[in-house]
Amino acid sequence: MELEKNALELKKAKAYLEILGTAFAWGLSAVLLKMNIENVAPYHLLMGRFSVAAIFIFAMRPKSVKQINKEVLKAGVPLGVMVFIAYSFGVVCLKYTSASKSSFLVSLSVLFVPLLEIIIKRKIISKWTFVSIFLSVIGLRLISGMDGAGFNIGDTFAILSALFYSIYIIMMDRMGKDFDEIVLTFIQLFVVSVCSTIALFIFEDFNFESLMNIWPTIFLIGILCTGMSTLFQTRAQKVASTESVGILLLGEPLFTSILAFFILKETILASGLLGGALIIFSLVIAIIKKI
Repeated sequence: MELEKNALELKKAKAYLEILGTAFAWGLSAVLLKMNIENVAPYHLLMGRFSVAAIFIFAMRPKSVKQINKEVLKAGVPLGVMVFIAYSFGVVCLKYTSASKSSFLVSLSVLFVPLLEIIIKRKIISKWTFVSIFLSVIGLRLISGMDGAGFNIGDTFAILSALFYSIYIIMMDRMGKDFDEIVLTFIQLFVVSVCSTIALFIFEDFNFESLMNIWPTIFLIGILCTGMSTLFQTRAQKVASTESVGILLLGEPLFTSILAFFILKETILASGLLGGALIIFSLVIAIIKKI
């Protein structure tokens, strides 16, 4: 019994590290996308990164992917559609707001996830989960104007991205635990790639050259920030709670702010630093108390 408990704790610790790894990859992605969003249309970026990611995951274990069945498709396709909607809002918002601010607003999923859990499952959150979320929301509020700019349409898109990604986290918790993570990850990535391609031809003028001009960035984002990060989260959610996933993904805006400060030379106000400190504290609580 003790061995089983220790094994579970080890799996949870690994899951927490994978989620934090996902958060770092997203932070890097936000900065890299911000650097190229003016030169490449949003759905071109999504098509490029998710196509590369899908090919990368397929190459990891092609025999498993070839064994896709109806049951895993029933889970993977809706999950992929939800990822597409969340990422669409997340990429478009970068046209109107800073990388740091968009990442913090997208991280409002830390609030949406437990609220949706209460509504859907009638699940009461623990004391430490509440404390962690409370500190996170205060931190997010302090840094909502961290770049000195007011609220704009880009911020609205970022919040919508957070809402839909929160729904995705809950759907993954309910639908994704019984399937091979490689297969499920591939289906999600492939669905987003297809949806992005369709949206590209509807809303944008196809320009393959614009993607080729930034192909190193597309490959980096596709493999590390999309393929590996989606695989990490899909695997981690087999053992990690939805609340812990939402809280640990708060690492993304912290990584984004640090990277944006050094790479993009974005401004961070004193209130933003205080908000960031509160979010770090909430992450520590989540890890120590094993939320």
